[in-house]
Amino acid sequence: MLDAALASLWLEVASASVTYGAAARVDTRARSMDAQATGEATSPLAADMDIVPTVGLKYDDGSAVAQVEYAPRISFREATTHPRTEVQHVGRLLGDWRPGRGLTLHGTQEFVLGQVNLFTNLPLGGGLGDDPTVPGDTPATDVPIQPLPEGVDTVFFLSSLTTLAAETVWLGPGWRLSGSAGFSASGGLDATAKEAVPFQYGPRAQLSLGYAPAPRHALATTVGYSDSRFSTGARATVTTFTGAWTHRLDRRTSLEAGVGVGVAYSVRATADATAEDPETPEATPSGGRRLTTLQVGDTPAVEPAQRLELLPDLTLAVSHRVPSRLADFNGRLSARVTPFVDRLTGLVYPRADLTLNGTWALGPRFRLSGTAGSAFAVGGAVGDR
Repeated sequence: MLDAALASLWLEVASASVTYGAAARVDTRARSMDAQATGEATSPLAADMDIVPTVGLKYDDGSAVAQVEYAPRISFREATTHPRTEVQHVGRLLGDWRPGRGLTLHGTQEFVLGQVNLFTNLPLGGGLGDDPTVPGDTPATDVPIQPLPEGVDTVFFLSSLTTLAAETVWLGPGWRLSGSAGFSASGGLDATAKEAVPFQYGPRAQLSLGYAPAPRHALATTVGYSDSRFSTGARATVTTFTGAWTHRLDRRTSLEAGVGVGVAYSVRATADATAEDPETPEATPSGGRRLTTLQVGDTPAVEPAQRLELLPDLTLAVSHRVPSRLADFNGRLSARVTPFVDRLTGLVYPRADLTLNGTWALGPRFRLSGTAGSAFAVGGAVGDR
């Protein structure tokens, strides 16, 4: 009986398509940031390079797809000022299943383990608006954090993101319902690293309902939720309600606008040594950043241990395509103001991001992409740009 079961499994695997893939990606980055609120002064301009070889195995039987990837990131940091090499081991497991017409299920698991420079490429485990089918490849995973603890810029880091998602068009023509739920855990792995980047964990969920009343128009309503708990005792809970409108002007250009609000509840860290350090009078009890303005005179404003706020969630973007047989181009310019969870303090504040990216398809197996952007805290946070 066991032989028959093994034979049946072998025939099923043999009848499906099993393929392997290999790729290489090279990223170069020039960055400029504000002076640090704490710690030693940093170079105002630096350059980095990442080399990411990828090997993967894919199984496809028509209605189900499973894929496993290993993509280590080899980083060369600040070659002209303080040269050093860092390695991050990145593994992904992805699965898609279509049990019926009009219904698709997704599942992803991603691990990141290794040295991480806190100025760039901190794996945050995704954000509320990220695509769960593309883990580790969203803007939320490349967010610099500032200010840094004194004398620390590289830590031994662990990140894990588990996501389950579903999408259906069963509601009728033009309607699309999608949802996702996941759990993320990330932060410093050892005691020294946890002092620099507290370990955080918690669930996240998102539900979106879209409707296309006309071929060139699409409307969507999205509700997002995330709850992050930190090893320092801090906690951040964010719930967002957003409405979006997409309009395709012609075959090449489309506009996107989103308006919403975020309800943020944050609790400051319960334990902090920097608050009693006379050498850092500007540091807050949550890790070195003051988010409120100063009162008249030399006495700083007192921050409450718990905060409940309404924050904006705004998006404006334009996409354009230039078709070409030699270099098909897709570009996008977006501006966002969204609630941002501070990785060091656990506090939540609005953060503005302006991003310009473009991709040239130079052939069936070669693409060239470029991204430029700036991000800064809105409302008085120090050293976050």
